[in-house]
Amino acid sequence: MKKLNLLVTLSLLAVPSLFMTSCDEGEFKVGLICLHDESSTYDANFIDSMYRALDNLGLQRDQLELVTGVNEDNSCYEAATDLASSCEIVFADSFGHEKYLLKAAQENEDVYFCHSTGTKAHTAGLDNFFNAFASIYEGRYLAGVAAGMKLNEMIANNEITEEEAVLGYVGAYTYSEVVSGYTAFYLGARSVCPSATMLVEFIGSWGDPAMEATTAQDLIDRGAVIVSQHSDSTTPATTCQQ
Repeated sequence: MKKLNLLVTLSLLAVPSLFMTSCDEGEFKVGLICLHDESSTYDANFIDSMYRALDNLGLQRDQLELVTGVNEDNSCYEAATDLASSCEIVFADSFGHEKYLLKAAQENEDVYFCHSTGTKAHTAGLDNFFNAFASIYEGRYLAGVAAGMKLNEMIANNEITEEEAVLGYVGAYTYSEVVSGYTAFYLGARSVCPSATMLVEFIGSWGDPAMEATTAQDLIDRGAVIVSQHSDSTTPATTCQQ
């Protein structure tokens, strides 16, 4: 039984999280629970990152047990419990998965559980339950700076006036993660384009391509010349492209 160090790159922001376990390398299994599947940009980044981590460690891709389309309800607990029977580490990628993953962790003390985003690991008091997340608002601030620079370019080219420097933002939920993200995006834009203003609309879902597209179009109709998002599909971007 050799000691295996597993460094798994998590999420679209490539959040690294280090775990150590003792098992035969060929028998080592990692479970990943995803809210959607590869058709969702958000989930696709988790899946791609997990495969890259396995490749970098010299592990086989079939050592990942992937479960997609798992809602933020008891089906997450059921999936986590099932994966715990064969995996040393189980990950889940959506905010609402947390309490169900935590329940599975309480019942399977010999398995590590890691929830991406979330808040409960530091108060749960479990040695086998972790949260993994970046200071994602920092990245959104930089995206806002880029948006502000584009607004300045449009103003300089007489494509818009300073008063027309309007941003739009498609938000998933009114959660602190989303609010801090769009606030950082706005502050980043304002840091280089002081006349920038921003419209925000929420869709009440992490990912609903049709609703995301409709919301992006409404923001455009209301005057937004640049649209960003905190939602899971690419339809806000493709709506802007169209």
